[in-house]
Amino acid sequence: MSTKNQSTETHSMENTLPLAGIKVIDLSRVLAGPFCGMTLANLGAEVIKVEDKKGDETRMWGPFTKDMSDSFMALNFNKRGIVANLKTPEGAGIVRQLAAGADVLVENFKTGDMEKFGLGYDTLAEANPGLVYTSIAAFGRKGPRANFPGYETLLQAYSGIMSFTGTPGGEPVRTGVSFLDLTSGLSAALATVVALYRRKETGLGGKVEGSLLQSALGLMLVQLVPYLNNGKLPAKLGSGHASATPYQAFKTADGWVLIAAANQNLWERLARATGLEWMIGEDRFADNPARMAHLEEFLGHLNAAFGQWETAKLVDTCVGAGVPCSPINDLDALMADGQVDALEPFIGLDDPDYGHIRTSNVPFHLTDFGSREIIRPPRLGEHTREVLAELGYGEAAIDALYEKGAVA
Repeated sequence: MSTKNQSTETHSMENTLPLAGIKVIDLSRVLAGPFCGMTLANLGAEVIKVEDKKGDETRMWGPFTKDMSDSFMALNFNKRGIVANLKTPEGAGIVRQLAAGADVLVENFKTGDMEKFGLGYDTLAEANPGLVYTSIAAFGRKGPRANFPGYETLLQAYSGIMSFTGTPGGEPVRTGVSFLDLTSGLSAALATVVALYRRKETGLGGKVEGSLLQSALGLMLVQLVPYLNNGKLPAKLGSGHASATPYQAFKTADGWVLIAAANQNLWERLARATGLEWMIGEDRFADNPARMAHLEEFLGHLNAAFGQWETAKLVDTCVGAGVPCSPINDLDALMADGQVDALEPFIGLDDPDYGHIRTSNVPFHLTDFGSREIIRPPRLGEHTREVLAELGYGEAAIDALYEKGAVA
């Protein structure tokens, strides 16, 4: 894979990356699709990102490192980038050529758009039966909302997640992490790998379809099963838990902690360690059902007690007693702890233009998992000429495509 005009960080390990040799055409934008593409890239695939002349809209989202959006950077390491105008016959034709020699195509256009460009699954699979065509939508590719556009927050609202997120009586709250987009991207990458594995036996690719709504439904299983079986709607609990206590955040004298004493043994350890052993013998706090039945009174005692503790002392006391407990960290505190470094969760490089830049790697470790060259995210259209030349276009033909506005 070419790394022309880019600095790289290399490793001496033998390349045993599981997707080495797999070629991916990434036509997606924003978050879910690009995260799928970058996950495949981090597993060893060669990924070519295709954008229009305006570029992936995250290129416009601040903050920025020099002239590159941090949002775009986070999701597009280890990809080369080209610009192709899919509304022109020539631009769409370039993508058809790329797809004919690819293993995977990833897209998250509005339902029907790829077919309008002549780039639908049936068309591309006819030329390349082994192609895995991974399609991610907001609401799914069928049903009354199949043509509706959607973003993370919209799907958090539509799916019902925002109805039970936040404090009791408070306004609907969006979760701080775009977990529907990211889960959709990760599950799409998993489904893509499954399709590639199946292709070894059948010789055929196939179409993978995922959506943010399906991801939401899968992630809400703990809330959905009581609703589906008993019609019980989930309630807003703040940081608390629907069926166990103490299992939530508590304010201390100088901050906040999260205590997760989710069973009777842990509760009794907590009570003894923090001077609350008198509560163990009280019938109304004797076991978890009793504590849940008297939750306001129970938490009132805990809030009053823990409010007198300094955060560090309370955490040390709980952990020393074997009770799961953590300060509610900001990112500075998280990075200073040492646990993150031990997991080696980031990839990055020292780039002459952007300095030391990093993003997240795949969130697991695997025996004999090799390391690839780390390639910084591409500038808009950075590799267009390079990729066209690889497709067999001569300089004059490439110049003509630029003049027509088919590429950039």
